[in-house]
Amino acid sequence: MSNTLNKIISCVMCVCFLSAVTITPVYAADEIVTLKEGEPAPFDGTLFSTEAAARLLVDLETNKEMCEIECTKKLDTQSAQLQLEIDIMQASRDALKLRFDETMLIRDSQINFLERQVTKPKIPAEVIFAIGVLSGVALTIGSAYAIGQVAGN
Repeated sequence: MSNTLNKIISCVMCVCFLSAVTITPVYAADEIVTLKEGEPAPFDGTLFSTEAAARLLVDLETNKEMCEIECTKKLDTQSAQLQLEIDIMQASRDALKLRFDETMLIRDSQINFLERQVTKPKIPAEVIFAIGVLSGVALTIGSAYAIGQVAGN
């Protein structure tokens, strides 16, 4: 009986050993596998391992966040550039307005000066004529008196 028992034990051990060698648990590698109907899955489709699905999900979320960050960056850069152009135009407008205002002040002061020159009270022509005649008469009288004094001596 010991011989039979040894044979049974040997057979059971061989079966267990062969089972352990040939039947191994199936683990999906960290990859995506495409199957056709009739293969281990009874339908067409794509199988993902947990790690591959997690990596795909993380990649999608990361790419979405990177896209949002890039869009925000470009939008902020464009906004800053346009604000710079607006500020430059505003400064140019302010400078031109100041120049215009100063030019208008100079023009107005020149106009006022010229108006004062034109409207300055003048001595009437009749008065100038009378002064000329009177000074001529006085000069003639003064000359005659001086000649008379020189001749009498």
